[in-house]
Amino acid sequence: MRRFISELILIGVVIIWGLAFIWQNIASKVLGPLTVVGLRSLIAVIFITLVAILVPTLYKSQEPKWIGQISSSKKLWLGIMCGVVLFLAMYIQQIGIGMTTAGKAGFITVLYICIVPFIGVFLGNKLNKFFIIGLILAVIGFYLLSVKEEFTLELGDVIVFISAIFFGVHIIVIDYSALRVNSMFLSIIQLVVVAIFSLGLAMIKETIILADILSVAAPLLALGILSSGLGYTGQIIAQREIPPHTTSLIMSLESVVAAIGGVLILNEHIGLREGIGMAIVLVGIIISQLREKKSPKLEQK
Repeated sequence: MRRFISELILIGVVIIWGLAFIWQNIASKVLGPLTVVGLRSLIAVIFITLVAILVPTLYKSQEPKWIGQISSSKKLWLGIMCGVVLFLAMYIQQIGIGMTTAGKAGFITVLYICIVPFIGVFLGNKLNKFFIIGLILAVIGFYLLSVKEEFTLELGDVIVFISAIFFGVHIIVIDYSALRVNSMFLSIIQLVVVAIFSLGLAMIKETIILADILSVAAPLLALGILSSGLGYTGQIIAQREIPPHTTSLIMSLESVVAAIGGVLILNEHIGLREGIGMAIVLVGIIISQLREKKSPKLEQK
């Protein structure tokens, strides 16, 4: 039952992240990418910290389930490690997006659904045949959904793929840390790290104007409170019960939600190819969650 609730939480997070593409689209027309990432992370830190102070029982309820003792310094370092990996994933992706098409970038990014399971195999996890079938279908579906032209590998594609590796590593690192560190504390620390790196680089590479920030205050608040605040905290909470490979597949639905949101809110168009791609992705996700039946053991007489 707890795993089912965790899967519902993660699906809720995916819906928020899918809609976040729309808020990012609006904010990015006025502000630089590093400024957007930095400000949304800063807003999220303030929001989660206020919740932890105002509702201390909620904060205490997010203590880790891992029985072993762990020092405060190690908890802090785990949070910093999560933040560094997340920042690298987001920043490298942004560099690659500027050197390739949005469609290819979207497809290559969600290849972390392949990266995470194979990292898990090296760590001793096992994959059942339904997950592998669902994974293959999801990759095919995402290709149809994201890539509109003939696929040719370019430098930007390689850079985006490197970011996909970091997104995959982030899921693995969260899987390890979520069992050892308070979920809200872990979320705060990783977002502080992202905010510091992003805003620090933004001051060097971008022009930050207060009037521009105020003009997109609403989408920034939505990104900070919902996408980064509730989203990343929800991911940490959900990953206590969900294995990394399943987490990566559910999180990949973010692209489908973004496509639907683009149609409903931004009046974008989805053709037959994209519709078929989304349908294949959904079928793949459903199949991946099936469980293999264990063969009954024959009793020896």
